[in-house]
Amino acid sequence: MHITVLGSLNYDMVMFTPRIPLGGETIHADMFATHRGGKGSNQALAIRRLSRPEVQVRMVGRVGTDAFGKELKSGLEAEGIDVSMIVEVDGSSGVAVILVERDGQNRILVSAGANNTVKPTDIDISLLQVGENLTDFLVLQNELPLDVVAKAIQLASRNKVNVVYNPSPMSFTISSWAKSVLSQVNYLIVNESEAQQLCGTEYQDLFKEVHLDGLCESLQPAIASIHTSFALYGTVVITFGSLGVIYSTFGNPLVHCPAFKASKVVDTTGAGDSFLGGFLGAIADGKLVSEAVKYGSAAGSIAVTREGAADGIPFLPEIIDLL
Repeated sequence: MHITVLGSLNYDMVMFTPRIPLGGETIHADMFATHRGGKGSNQALAIRRLSRPEVQVRMVGRVGTDAFGKELKSGLEAEGIDVSMIVEVDGSSGVAVILVERDGQNRILVSAGANNTVKPTDIDISLLQVGENLTDFLVLQNELPLDVVAKAIQLASRNKVNVVYNPSPMSFTISSWAKSVLSQVNYLIVNESEAQQLCGTEYQDLFKEVHLDGLCESLQPAIASIHTSFALYGTVVITFGSLGVIYSTFGNPLVHCPAFKASKVVDTTGAGDSFLGGFLGAIADGKLVSEAVKYGSAAGSIAVTREGAADGIPFLPEIIDLL
């Protein structure tokens, strides 16, 4: 089994603060830390940690020629990830500045750096090739240019490679671009706010007062609209934090998976990436979506108890113990 991740690599600089300062205000932070990050890199790491050892994981992306780039690449390699398709380009690597409040909520500023140098012309069949075969899954996010993401999805779909797409940060709504791309996705993984943006305006109010008891019933028409609007016949998975996860396949009712209770929320950065890693690791192991969602939820519940997007990602044995 082989999984390829095409996406961003960022160096994270994290400031832990009692609160976000007001305009023109300076306050003392609780702590400062640095971590390897970027949604692409984080997801590659999460998939590696949360998959069986025989699953091969490859990261495809770009870093700068600065010290950050060298650390980003070597860190993934040390985890057993294939970094042969991470290209160094002149200039700076991607950098994220993250402010984390004491309740665990975060705010993130990203400078794309080398990530923005990837062009659609760089996307060809070599992205999917693994020796004489093709990769089994292609994983993408939205921290590379959207025209690059679109071309990669179309390439994978034409070659019958499973596409796992986490459109974060959300940079589109219902549009011809989204319709042409999402119809080719096998697994669409989004959080609550991203799902809300994908729904038509007539359904968006349904998300304002969702609660555990009526989660599936109240949101059924909204999620059905995602399937029909984008001709998305694959699986839609939506995370709702402490309310759990719902998932749907075209023409079928929503299914709810309760959340695993986190012992203490320290940092929510990277929780979604951990969910994706746990989910896809289980899918790659041949498990059904119903079981894979539990793996992802367990991974996310552990990740929020730890500091750092990459450092907080758990390992497969921890998930198995929790399940």
